[in-house]
Amino acid sequence: MKVLRRRLHELKRLREFIYLDEVSVTSLLASILGAIPSEITEKLTNSTRSETSGGGEYKLASGKVNAGKKREVTRTSDYQVLRKASIQATFKDLYASVESSLLVRSGHLPELKPAVRRRIRNASPGGVEIAPWIFNSAVLKRGQLLELEVELRADAIFRTSTIISSMTNIIGQSPALAAEIDTQEMRTAIEINGFIEELMAGLIPIKCQVLDYEISSITGHDYIVHSSLFSELPLIYRRNRKPLHLVGVVEEALFWKDIRRVLFSSSPVKVLCRVGRDRVQDSWSPVKLVDVLKEVIPDMESAMDDFGPSALRALTGGVDDNRDVSQLREAALIRYGELLVDSQGLTMPADLRSRIAEIASTRSSQLGSVTANRIVFGEVAECVSNGISRQFAPGDLAGLRGQAMSQFGLMVDGSLSVRPENSSGRLDEVVEGKFIDAEIVAIYW
Repeated sequence: MKVLRRRLHELKRLREFIYLDEVSVTSLLASILGAIPSEITEKLTNSTRSETSGGGEYKLASGKVNAGKKREVTRTSDYQVLRKASIQATFKDLYASVESSLLVRSGHLPELKPAVRRRIRNASPGGVEIAPWIFNSAVLKRGQLLELEVELRADAIFRTSTIISSMTNIIGQSPALAAEIDTQEMRTAIEINGFIEELMAGLIPIKCQVLDYEISSITGHDYIVHSSLFSELPLIYRRNRKPLHLVGVVEEALFWKDIRRVLFSSSPVKVLCRVGRDRVQDSWSPVKLVDVLKEVIPDMESAMDDFGPSALRALTGGVDDNRDVSQLREAALIRYGELLVDSQGLTMPADLRSRIAEIASTRSSQLGSVTANRIVFGEVAECVSNGISRQFAPGDLAGLRGQAMSQFGLMVDGSLSVRPENSSGRLDEVVEGKFIDAEIVAIYW
């Protein structure tokens, strides 16, 4: 009976792996158990023994003689099976070792007792913690293991990059199609996409919404709350209720299934992961090298943010808009000069305003790519710097440039941004909530 129950329990644990990091699995298990066997030998020995005996008593003239006979036969059979320990078996051993210590574990939670429910209902704001139902995010420490049920989804920048790469291959095989969409926007999108692919270097950023937990900020603290518990909590918890997201970077080579099937399907899966940064985060950068490159390319982050809408608009033929792009670009250049002067707490001299207006009038037609924009806006910055005898930091110049362009509905490449009522060019809605930044060990269902 015990064997049957154990077998039924194992059947409930059948896993279909989507992603598995063998190095992480073996490293974690080795830290718990020490040496991990690479091969397991099972030996079964059967031994059979039989014995026969016989004898009698014989009378002779001189007396009696006893005679006997004994025969013994032994048969031995050995069965030896050599089984290599696979990564699936190693993961099973790891999960069995850490299951009881997981801070968060997906699946059905134990039933709350009535006394505990009353305690939750009567709790003052931020005054209750009952793990794993509700707990302060401050307990999330780097290296802790979590199992979360999420909606598997790649970050928008990867999905956009994949679409652009596929379209580039198709365009390369069809001269007629290439002639139809050979625009400056499309060429810029392809150039930026090539740069992004180099930055990713075989890594895929994922941004998944957690299905069974949400975040609620109370009295300056972020509480991670099981979704089914909000009805038991005071109203203030529900008012501050926001989604919780799991973010991280995975290796493309470690997926066990075609990434186009799993990363674009938003399927519910379980993720075993390790906390990468303490607590929950307010923001997350999908391309890690962007933070480093911001020191030498200040507007790199703006280019990444605008890449998706700009690239997909180029594929879909642009946005139907009655606004004159050239006038908007000219106005953005003038506004840029004003922002530079305002940042120094000064008033714009009339002669400087005239020089800026002249540059904007004659050079606005040359805007239309990231490189051209940087050159033309640089002329305005140099004009202002000479006019007021002040120097500007590269980061400040990039920030004010982006601010001036966004005020007039322009993206980093000088094109019109996608209007809110037009979904073309948007793969991701504005993400609210907070993020658990983690290192992914396994994805399965």
